[in-house]
Amino acid sequence: MKKTLHLFIFADALGWELVQHYGILKKVTPYQKKCETLFGYSATCDPTILTGTSPREHGHFSFFVKCDPERSPFKQMRWFRWIPERIGGYHKIRNRLSRYFAKSQGYTGYFQLYSVPFRFLPWLDYTEKKDIYEPGGIIGGQPSIFETWKASGKNWNRSDWRCGDAANYAEIEHLIQDGKLELAYLFTAGLDATMHRYGPWSNEAKTAFLEFERKVEALEAMASQHYDEVRIAIFSDHGMTEVTQNSDLRRRCEALPLSYGIDYTAVWDSTMARFWFNSGKAREQITQLLNEATEGSIVTEEQLQNWRCDFPDQRYGELFYLLNPGVLFVPSFLNMSHVPGMHGYSPEDKDSAASWLTNFETDQPVNRLEDIFAVMEAASKD
Repeated sequence: MKKTLHLFIFADALGWELVQHYGILKKVTPYQKKCETLFGYSATCDPTILTGTSPREHGHFSFFVKCDPERSPFKQMRWFRWIPERIGGYHKIRNRLSRYFAKSQGYTGYFQLYSVPFRFLPWLDYTEKKDIYEPGGIIGGQPSIFETWKASGKNWNRSDWRCGDAANYAEIEHLIQDGKLELAYLFTAGLDATMHRYGPWSNEAKTAFLEFERKVEALEAMASQHYDEVRIAIFSDHGMTEVTQNSDLRRRCEALPLSYGIDYTAVWDSTMARFWFNSGKAREQITQLLNEATEGSIVTEEQLQNWRCDFPDQRYGELFYLLNPGVLFVPSFLNMSHVPGMHGYSPEDKDSAASWLTNFETDQPVNRLEDIFAVMEAASKD
């Protein structure tokens, strides 16, 4: 019987413009095309890849949302509200506190407090409490591709997203050499981390892309020694944009004669701000501020519908403000200072586009993230 390996490689932030710029992976994946991404971040995109459904269906969009202070899992944080942001936002403190908090709450999903000020946390909730890669992890209840693979009876493996790239490469190499693996999902996040730190066009990013190409070529060569056919698909959730301007819009908003949690609630993600209003005064003043700001624009209802991120219950915000590509909120709830590379801009911007790279032609066309699921599902029936 013919031995076939279906190897799906997820490369966080492997944008289409970056693939073209660095000219990588043409030898291993001659079929290369742009893949439409979504409005939002990995929290939006990854559940879509895993389920083949849109954000409005699977229910994931961003990590922090408005919550009644009495029901907020962060209500105990009110005791830390006097700690200055510069101290409370220190990454080592946040990382340790995040690990402790996730364990105490029984969270199994990706959890990070980032730079959300302690004084605002009691008005917020966190959405990804469960591991989206495990059964029952998707808010909307949809099964992930791994439940489909498990039901197929084939020998399959999925990388642990908690482990670093080195460990995940080592694991897949071992399984390939064993020769029994049929379906594999390799999770890599190194490119994303490098570009956030140094920018997408830096020498460090170029080195990282060439190293990624080398590792993929090595996996393909190794697999070819143990399988009659090796089908490789490499894809991403979004691209990466060079940050050229910082915005202090959060500071300007907080200078308004309004009280957070009383008049309004807001979440300041890196590239977008989301608002809920408790008073007409707050809606009027904040809307006026956003309309006068030049570094971005208010997202329309039509845009949210077209981007498949419209939620009838407005759980992720009543009003969205999106920065122009290359602009970053500093400070935001996700970063305290300048970051050279960022994603989360308009999905229609060229640098936002994801990639779909394969060494085979698919029966199912892949034009956007929702389409990737069907190819992984078909592999389980091959």
